[in-house]
Amino acid sequence: MTKWRLTLLVYMIAAGGATAQTVVTPAAAPPFSLPDQNGTPVSLEKYRKSMVLVQFWASWCLPCRIENRRLVKQYPRFNDLPFEILSISVDVDRAQWKNAIAADKMAWPQLLDDTNKAGCAACRWGAGTLPASFLIDPEGRIIAVDAASLLTGDPRGFRKLLQKRLAPGSR
Repeated sequence: MTKWRLTLLVYMIAAGGATAQTVVTPAAAPPFSLPDQNGTPVSLEKYRKSMVLVQFWASWCLPCRIENRRLVKQYPRFNDLPFEILSISVDVDRAQWKNAIAADKMAWPQLLDDTNKAGCAACRWGAGTLPASFLIDPEGRIIAVDAASLLTGDPRGFRKLLQKRLAPGSR
């Protein structure tokens, strides 16, 4: 019976049934400046005026890796919009992190959080469960949580949301 429950849980996670996006009252996104794969600091502020999906993940997290592959399939559909994904890993091992990025073929900015530091980005963003994702509007406000599930589950709806939020006078 336990094997059956585990199989069902893995299936639910793989099918995306374990998460659903939630639109929230806009709140200021906590700022961060984190190193990318080359050690260059990248800040959220750099992406002001764009819609940004901030995704927290780890190489050892199976649901994260499944979500990464789904995001890879959908990411090119939004190249015509001012939209970016910023993936923030909570990995401790840089080699495992880089190997996972290559294996999952993630073509958007990859950042590394130091969860051993006080005030780590994952802590300030409340990313206690992985994967965690937040949609940020052009003014730097969080407008949805678990937003990756909307992008991967309903790309047309996600596009409409982006277009609506990016339209002049919509803010």
